[in-house]
Amino acid sequence: KRNFTNLFPSVFVNYAINKKNTVTVSYSRRITRPTYQDLNPFIFFLDSLQYRQGNPFLLPQFTNNIELSHSFNGKIITTLNYNDTKNVISQLLKQNEDDRIVFLTVENVASFRNMGISITVPIAVTKWWNLNFFTNIFNNHYKGMYNADPIDISYTSFMANTTNTFTIKKGFTMERGGFYRAKGVDNLSIAQPVYQMSIAAQKQILKGK
Repeated sequence: KRNFTNLFPSVFVNYAINKKNTVTVSYSRRITRPTYQDLNPFIFFLDSLQYRQGNPFLLPQFTNNIELSHSFNGKIITTLNYNDTKNVISQLLKQNEDDRIVFLTVENVASFRNMGISITVPIAVTKWWNLNFFTNIFNNHYKGMYNADPIDISYTSFMANTTNTFTIKKGFTMERGGFYRAKGVDNLSIAQPVYQMSIAAQKQILKGK
């Protein structure tokens, strides 16, 4: 049996340096509660060699987030962020001491610190081509214990996202988008690079109706 009473404030302060430059400082505290399945202690078989079991002693994780953002002309936005999370909820593999069968469970394994910088830039390349570019360079750092062994994992990575809009003629546009996320560490796992691209076309008919 547990009882929690916590405060989760959000504070934002804006300062207009001049007509084109605005600075924003923000602080927020958030909670991530365990899901029902994460708490459920009953066994769910994944296959003949593995099973999943929840952890009824799991605690919620708490995150403090600080951001400093600069906006130029309401379009180019640069943001520095820092957040610190305690009692990180992580999926991990353990072995049953009786039969040595591997099973998947959830525990509060580590503390997590994330810091980075992101930039959003809209670019009017030509009258018929508009580009929106976003990139985020960040460092993830996990520190804690896993199976009585200390954890200290830190990795710097980045991701980028672009959206291109082409106006072929009035009422007919095309869009090409995509993103790339470099290799990084996420929740005690090494995530390999991922990329995706898409293309779309839109044609208005019946005089724009």
